[in-house]
Amino acid sequence: MAGVSSERQEKGVIDAINRSFKTNGNEPITLIGANGKQIRGVIGAEKHTGRTTSGSEPYTDVIIKTQNKRYNISNKGETAPSLAGGGLSGIETILPGLVKKFLTEGVKQYVRKRYKTGDDVPELFGLIDSDDVKKLLRGNSSVGGPIDFMYIGPMDVTFTYKDGVCYLNGNFYTIAEYYTKVGGRLYIRARKRREDQPFTKDEVDSSGLPLIYGKSKTKTDKGRRIVVADRAPGTAITFNIPRS
Repeated sequence: MAGVSSERQEKGVIDAINRSFKTNGNEPITLIGANGKQIRGVIGAEKHTGRTTSGSEPYTDVIIKTQNKRYNISNKGETAPSLAGGGLSGIETILPGLVKKFLTEGVKQYVRKRYKTGDDVPELFGLIDSDDVKKLLRGNSSVGGPIDFMYIGPMDVTFTYKDGVCYLNGNFYTIAEYYTKVGGRLYIRARKRREDQPFTKDEVDSSGLPLIYGKSKTKTDKGRRIVVADRAPGTAITFNIPRS
């Protein structure tokens, strides 16, 4: 359902821009987000197509076209489970070795807290070094970036057109602005596929990385999803990802 919702938001933004441009007699318009951020000289928008070099979902969701430039936009909901990175392969492309450090330290954290294989455990959130946060948010061409703006707002897009201006109900942020918004703090999260997955200390995946979460007690799912989040719940185990 998350994929369906995100596509609804992407299509809504594209439709709002293209309809406003047409209403303006096919003359350039200005976009204004709910936070007042402006993008001028807009002449259209389209869905980004293609995959990353690793075959994962690309960073860019929507391309906004202006008279002078094409802007790559990353679309996110207000409570997006993942902000950047394109999963394990995307993070590895941008910051090689970071996920391994996170998962290896994660196992140590569980063991230090006396969890054993088969135990129910809270999820892991590893704090990314601030020097790496902007790199992860922006991405690069290998992961379908770099990103110029993040669009964060409701999945149901609404807009108002008036006098050459399209007002959207979501917020536009440059990478620098979003970095400031989150206080320069992002986490890698080891997200369970099923709530009832227990801790597994010694199992690894096909790449030799710690599996962390074993087979679900009710389903066949095992392993974890690697995502990037801007906050960690109080129930999580949080730690700084080692630099070396």
